[in-house]
Amino acid sequence: MFKKFSVLIVFITSFSTAQNLNSNSTGSFTFTPNGPLSDQPIEVYFHIPSGDITTMPIVFSFHGSGRDGDTHRDFWIDMANENGFIVIAPEFSSNNYPGLGDNYLMGNVFDDGDNPSPETRNPEDEWTFSVIEPLFDAILDDISSTQTTYNAWGHSGGSQFLHRFLFFKPNSRLEVAVCSNAGWYTVPELGVSFPYGIDNSELLESNITHAFETKLIVHLGESDTNQNSSGLRHNTVVDNQQGLNRFARGNYFFNTSEAEAEDMDVAFNWEIDTVPNVGHNAQQMANDALPHILSSALGVVNDNFINFEIGPNPVKNEIRFNNNNSNFSKIEIFNLLGQTLSTINIKPTQNTLATNNLSGGIYLIKFSNQMHSKLFRIIKK
Repeated sequence: MFKKFSVLIVFITSFSTAQNLNSNSTGSFTFTPNGPLSDQPIEVYFHIPSGDITTMPIVFSFHGSGRDGDTHRDFWIDMANENGFIVIAPEFSSNNYPGLGDNYLMGNVFDDGDNPSPETRNPEDEWTFSVIEPLFDAILDDISSTQTTYNAWGHSGGSQFLHRFLFFKPNSRLEVAVCSNAGWYTVPELGVSFPYGIDNSELLESNITHAFETKLIVHLGESDTNQNSSGLRHNTVVDNQQGLNRFARGNYFFNTSEAEAEDMDVAFNWEIDTVPNVGHNAQQMANDALPHILSSALGVVNDNFINFEIGPNPVKNEIRFNNNNSNFSKIEIFNLLGQTLSTINIKPTQNTLATNNLSGGIYLIKFSNQMHSKLFRIIKK
């Protein structure tokens, strides 16, 4: 099904002028990778809340076509303060990374990503994707971090960068990727040439398998349906393959990927999450992405309670759940900034939770005992 290639693992060393990476700090530093990208430094915007920075989870936030790392850092500041994680937002400037499509969205894998060929495929140490892992190492070293993985969120063009990064960098330490409202996708689909499919991409079957096994959230605003939206790519290939708007294209990407994983008989650890009444709005999508970030970054474990569910959702006056086998002893309710609204101690025999005191909106509900916890997002009517 897929071509087999020998694998060359590229190690890139780097140096950084990172400074002021201290507890309770917000700012930026210049990061310069060694090797072919040494003349293409990036500005890295960060926010670190108060606390022990050596143990804080690290979350990357990837900008879109606006190339505004500072804004994509700021989306997360309140949520980071409430939940104790570090935000890192690299900015790939148009001066150092000219050409939005080839140099950023498609990671500079090819000189001309719309016309890929073996002759125009760049060495891996020239890929824009190859900046992220050395940047992560520089941060770990700077703050003496104990973290071994990171989570990432991207919106619009940042979502394009992130999902292709997952395909092309299988040895990365990315644990959870939340891809919000991408304009179009590289679909793991044979018979369609890169960048819309994987023909001529030289991706290994192992790359695709690894991507399917990694937690990826295809995160879509249900109102992001304007086919005339500024910057949305249209041509015969992508329109006929993926659809005419971001919401349709995200659904096609997820559904086709799920079918491909089934055909390959490999694990598929992706989810699709659609957000009602939200269009192409990065802040609203970041707020809604928080549960996916928290499920890993804050150690919320789902596997041991895979059959524990709640309902109805959306909910009006009462949530029902079966606590007989889970022995959860505490329920915490958070808003989308991660701020605790209430903490309720429950008995093993309790199977309902009153919600009539909550205003209409979206909330996070965390069930926990001394060993495990599970997080849900609910919609209150």
